[in-house]
Amino acid sequence: MQHQRPLLEAWVTSGEGQTRRQQQAATGRIDGSGGGDKLVGDEIFPPEDWLIASSVPSKFSPDAIQRVLNELTPDNVRIFWESKLFEGQTNLTEPWYGTSYCVEAVPPSTIQKWVEKAPNEDLHLPKPNIFIPTDLSLKKVEEKTSFPCMLRKTPFSRLWYKPDTLFFTPKVYIKMDFHCPLVKLMLASLHSMTDIRSYLTTYDAEVAGLYYAVVPNDTGFQVTMVGYNDKMTTLLETVIGKIADFEVKVDRFSVIKETMSKGYENFKFQQPYQQAMYYCRLILEEQTWPWDEELAALSNLEASNLENFLPHMLAKTFIECYFAGNIEPSEAKSVVQHIEGTLFNSSISVCKSLAPSQHLTKRIVKLERGLKYYYPAMCLNHQDEKNSSLLQYIQIHQDNLKQNVLLQLLALVAKQPAFHQLRSVEQLGYIALLRQRNDSGVRGLQFIIQSTAKDPFNLDARVEAFLKMFEVTLHQMPDAEFKSNVNALIDMKLEKYKNIREESAFFWGEISEGTLKFDRKEAEVAALRELKKEELIEFFDNHVKVGAPEKKILSIQVYGCLHSSEYEKILHDAPPPHWHGITDIFSFRRSRPLYGSFKGGAGQMKL
Repeated sequence: MQHQRPLLEAWVTSGEGQTRRQQQAATGRIDGSGGGDKLVGDEIFPPEDWLIASSVPSKFSPDAIQRVLNELTPDNVRIFWESKLFEGQTNLTEPWYGTSYCVEAVPPSTIQKWVEKAPNEDLHLPKPNIFIPTDLSLKKVEEKTSFPCMLRKTPFSRLWYKPDTLFFTPKVYIKMDFHCPLVKLMLASLHSMTDIRSYLTTYDAEVAGLYYAVVPNDTGFQVTMVGYNDKMTTLLETVIGKIADFEVKVDRFSVIKETMSKGYENFKFQQPYQQAMYYCRLILEEQTWPWDEELAALSNLEASNLENFLPHMLAKTFIECYFAGNIEPSEAKSVVQHIEGTLFNSSISVCKSLAPSQHLTKRIVKLERGLKYYYPAMCLNHQDEKNSSLLQYIQIHQDNLKQNVLLQLLALVAKQPAFHQLRSVEQLGYIALLRQRNDSGVRGLQFIIQSTAKDPFNLDARVEAFLKMFEVTLHQMPDAEFKSNVNALIDMKLEKYKNIREESAFFWGEISEGTLKFDRKEAEVAALRELKKEELIEFFDNHVKVGAPEKKILSIQVYGCLHSSEYEKILHDAPPPHWHGITDIFSFRRSRPLYGSFKGGAGQMKL
């Protein structure tokens, strides 16, 4: 074990406790009350060490470490073995719980066998952790901007940058969205490829406070990283290098494929309200596949198919990048340039830039005014599922400042009365809620109810009855109550971000949707301060109330086994006036116009 001493020194002196102490010194933040010391065990520690003193050694002592290592021998081992096989073979009983046990010495012959068969290479001290930060100082950025700015744009990528002006921690948040239009050619391939974590050792990075994820999305895949900035570049370059030179391992592929297959097969056991949400997304989003088609594609997928497809998938790529936190603009530019060099400019690279016509966008189906579209479906597990579910979606508008705040205020005002009436008074089911819905900037309201008491068609009628009741409540709302709700919504919008993840999630949402309204909260607060009760009533009367002229409705009805006869009835009966049944989701999708995408629109982000 003597040759492991240099590794051991690096391991001890660069531990997680040291990272915390460095951060305290760098930021000047040391938690503790008063100036007195605290007794931990048999030693006295100053306040700054109270949390870590009992666990982290404050001095590096090679002799003490070596003495401990010298004791780690087979002769000194103590083994605890708990099993029912030993019942009746013990001779002692502990006094507290009366558990029978025995104590036996390990025979020298057994120890000798251990020594002879001990591994020579697999058992060793941990190697130095290359991800543990050593520099926790805060960067001095001259221009303290409150909103992200575009630092760099090339045919290969676009870089958005936001310095840390709120939290003052040595951390960085990175989001990279890989737009790969050819991913649409092969279902399920991307899902297997993006489990790149299975191919990397993530323990060292996580111990050092670095976290990352590689996940599929509608236009390709996304890399997210957050943690200490000092070694974040090392981790990012490691992950990008693996993506550029990705190798499909047959054994890992088999494990991932089996896991994904079980996930798809278990889809039918989701609760009815979850299935209703799935159908709603399938109907509204232009580019979505049903789960059974994805499962069928995955079932026929082999490792060789994925290996052949990956170079084609990355052949046309554009990377949307967002860097925020304790990082200088020049550093962010340098990192993105390095990534471009790895993916696009290396001698073996197959990645090429996207043409303007190849960029993918997510577009949403536009419903018809004055109609209620309904989609009835039996629960996928209807033999055992007693619950039925309704999702009634009221599509209202595409991203608009004034209508946004009116919708948000209406949802806030109606949320509690809807729960009280549908859940508490009528006791339709445990799940009964009203909330906003936002599909790529297309906004609306949705009621979700899951019930054994009534079938979905009758649940839909109860929602309509509630809206008639709420219409009276809204028109009679006192001015003081209206103002109170406005102030409550303003307070929610003025609440500060808790950490860099929250802040980045908001700004990234604006970037990914193409709206780029980074001052959205401030603008909405200003609009709310000018809002009048009459405007809220007019908004409700035009878009939400029963029989509203601008109203657009989609009713998803999932029937459980208790309401199978009602399901058969709605299939064969003529629909009520102004109702339109959806029998084929994909034919319906193809027949409807779509809302435009904010990406590339007038006054919006140019691709």
